[in-house]
Amino acid sequence: MLTKFSKKKLQQLLIKLDEAESHSEALRQILCQQEDFEPYQVFKQIAKLGFLDLEEIHNLLKKNAIIVTDKQIQPIISWYSSKCDDKLNYADFMNLVLPNKNLKLRQMVTQKPTFNTQLSYQVEYGLCRLLFKEVQIFEDLNNYKIDLVSQPDFDYRIAFQTIDTFNNKILQQDMIEIFVQQAGDGILRRLDQNRDQKVDIEDFRMALEPSYEIQTQHKPKKPIVIETKNNFPNRRAKESINKHISRTKSQATPKSTQIQDIEYLVEGLRIMAELEWENEVCRENLCFLQYDILELFNLFDADKSGRLTPGDIKATLAEFEIFPTQQQLFLWMKRHDLDRDGKWNLKEFYSAFKAENYQKISQRELDCGNQIENEVAIEAVRQKLSQRPNFNLKQLFSVITQRQVILENELRCLLENYGVILDDRKRNLLIKRFDKNGQNFISYSDFLSEFYPRNIK
Repeated sequence: MLTKFSKKKLQQLLIKLDEAESHSEALRQILCQQEDFEPYQVFKQIAKLGFLDLEEIHNLLKKNAIIVTDKQIQPIISWYSSKCDDKLNYADFMNLVLPNKNLKLRQMVTQKPTFNTQLSYQVEYGLCRLLFKEVQIFEDLNNYKIDLVSQPDFDYRIAFQTIDTFNNKILQQDMIEIFVQQAGDGILRRLDQNRDQKVDIEDFRMALEPSYEIQTQHKPKKPIVIETKNNFPNRRAKESINKHISRTKSQATPKSTQIQDIEYLVEGLRIMAELEWENEVCRENLCFLQYDILELFNLFDADKSGRLTPGDIKATLAEFEIFPTQQQLFLWMKRHDLDRDGKWNLKEFYSAFKAENYQKISQRELDCGNQIENEVAIEAVRQKLSQRPNFNLKQLFSVITQRQVILENELRCLLENYGVILDDRKRNLLIKRFDKNGQNFISYSDFLSEFYPRNIK
């Protein structure tokens, strides 16, 4: 029988599996919501030999400036390969990229017609985000697995029997939930290697076995202070965020990690609110006199297709001597791309350029450079938050609200409890930034999507 200490470590590992699956599931849904994502067409584009192996995945990530080692990629292939041959066939790829919770979305994606086109930047980037998240998940879980299996009393069979209290020889969702004392559908998916909705002793052993040994000991991580020095591509972006970040670095009385994370989260929300207000002021300054919004849209829409590609926008901005990089343009377009197809329609163009109470825009004064650089500044906030040790968005979301969504009054109370007072207009702009569907609340998916870094470093 496991000791109480080892049993606690097993519970912690299983809870981590559930959190990992939640993050991965959110990225799967974001990927599958792309209009031009069709699994078979994507698989054919990246699997030149009819299957995905270490080299194919490594080259895809490297092409998108994500540098990982073969040792970090191997656990993904080993886990998702149904034939255990270190290769992912099309069925394995489907298990990797298709959502498990949103069955309607899963069905819609699998029924799309196959078409032969090049991968869009949006789809390729979304796939790389998912693969990199899987790398991070296996790397993070590996530490917990090593800690568990190194316990003197640990044995896979005994650990299995600790959960299988009725000696059924298989673990089902209700057993797992009783053991960890919380919902366990994500845990079941991370334990069920052969995808048959039940976990036998072999599935259990494979899921808990460390992927590789850690050669070096990890030193305790120090709390990270949000510091933006030398993180911005130009002076304007640096100045935009530096105005809103407190420079105090004093570490007064020791605080719990979760309290520190909440404080960092609130600071990030405050910065987002201030920068979003700057964006609104910029839109108001643009909106006067000569050209209405439809005329300006037609100026960008050279081919009259009704949808603006990154190339359309970059070419038109160049005429006004605005030259964003590809990544800066991606961040700005992502901010207003409500249907996540990598392009702007007229409604999304309105969102980027039109202030609420203004009707006209002057071509002579067109200057959206500040909006672009504010998006770069907000991305820096995301990056710094994600670098905090054990930073967990799911836990922070549950601290803010006991519901499935964050309401306006809950957001206001959170900010005011930490000394951040926003007027109604700034707070509404902040909520609108998260609330992509106009529902006047922030769902967990919205929360995760907004705080998850767009640039993977």
